[in-house]
Amino acid sequence: MKLTSMKKIFHILVPLLLLTGCQQDTYVARVTDVRLVSVDPKYGYPGDLVTVLGRNFSAEPLENIVTVGGERARVLEAYKDRLLIILPEHEPGTYPIAVESPAGSAEGLPFNYLKVPDHEYLVSTIVGQQGVRKCIDGVGTGAATYMPTGINKAADGTLWFTDRGGNKIRHIAQDMTVTSEASVDEAGAAVWQGAFDTAGNYWYNDKAKGKLYRFNPTNKKNEVMATGLNNPMNVAIDKDGNIYVPCRNAKIVYKFNPVTLDKTVFAEIPDEGPAFIGFDPKGNLVVSVQHGYKLISIAADGTQTVIMGTGEKSDTREDGDGDPLKATIRSCQGFDFAPDGTLYVGDAAYHCVRKLVPDGNGDYSKGTVETILGGTKGYADGKGLNAKFNEVDGILVYDESTLYICDAQNCLIRKVSIR
Repeated sequence: MKLTSMKKIFHILVPLLLLTGCQQDTYVARVTDVRLVSVDPKYGYPGDLVTVLGRNFSAEPLENIVTVGGERARVLEAYKDRLLIILPEHEPGTYPIAVESPAGSAEGLPFNYLKVPDHEYLVSTIVGQQGVRKCIDGVGTGAATYMPTGINKAADGTLWFTDRGGNKIRHIAQDMTVTSEASVDEAGAAVWQGAFDTAGNYWYNDKAKGKLYRFNPTNKKNEVMATGLNNPMNVAIDKDGNIYVPCRNAKIVYKFNPVTLDKTVFAEIPDEGPAFIGFDPKGNLVVSVQHGYKLISIAADGTQTVIMGTGEKSDTREDGDGDPLKATIRSCQGFDFAPDGTLYVGDAAYHCVRKLVPDGNGDYSKGTVETILGGTKGYADGKGLNAKFNEVDGILVYDESTLYICDAQNCLIRKVSIR
């Protein structure tokens, strides 16, 4: 045999022998195998609807056997790449998802069952059109907003909100008619969050220009009341009418006399960024520290106490098994207190709302925290964690059974009915 022929045979046999050896040691997945990719959402409650993503499922629902922790789930819809299931009953904890179909089986995808909340929270969209960034007056979802950031309740029960994208103050009547009431037309302005005083005036900030405004809904007078503020974020007003403004970049919360508007330093925040403030039922000023990743409470004597958050930046949302001091906070741009003292906390970066219930003595740091809404970036109305948001900013506790939320990047006002 010629040398050249032997070389050709050698070059053919060696790759074949190597391939045979690899096949004996390594399993190579076939494109026809059943495969699990992800589950959306990754956590929830018994009875929730969940989508399992993967490949090579049967398009016939009854031909797919799905179990979660060994308990069979009902398959509502089936496609080659996804299955819509109803979660079976389980206690809180993490359980593996397994799927068996005519093409084969796969298992191991984890799903986290949460503690079933005491109430049901139903989210609906009441104002705006998802992703439509315009200031259009109209009725309900016939109107449009451009990044709503703060929402408040007037004495007559109507809603007012700040529209950052249009630099406007806007009004929602009882019949859901949306009207633009005031504008800040200065180039580079950034209208942010506000509050009503007892006279019915609406105080709010232009955080980009460092100005504090007062708008009178009766005569439509919109005037600058203070300047030179370094990134003012929102407004809180105490029972005596004093006005408080957190200035994020200055790391200070200022207090203004309601008559003279004399400004004093109420508190210095050692960490960067007091981003939102509000008074709890005991009269303590609660402050979200944006770059300090926590909520602090400031007593009348100036004592500062951490009531929620680890103080560490985290890309992962954790409720700390209910311990508020072990819960992670990324970017709180809004919170509000219910009449019973329950604190509802929004997180713009985690796209969620938490409920913090204080202990029997009213101590929030020793209370219990849980995520009740959202947690996944996107847009969806629905129940509890199945709802989706894109930057939760302002939150308003309207009454004991209703919340309102500024879903900033979705350009929507959302309503939460508590049952």
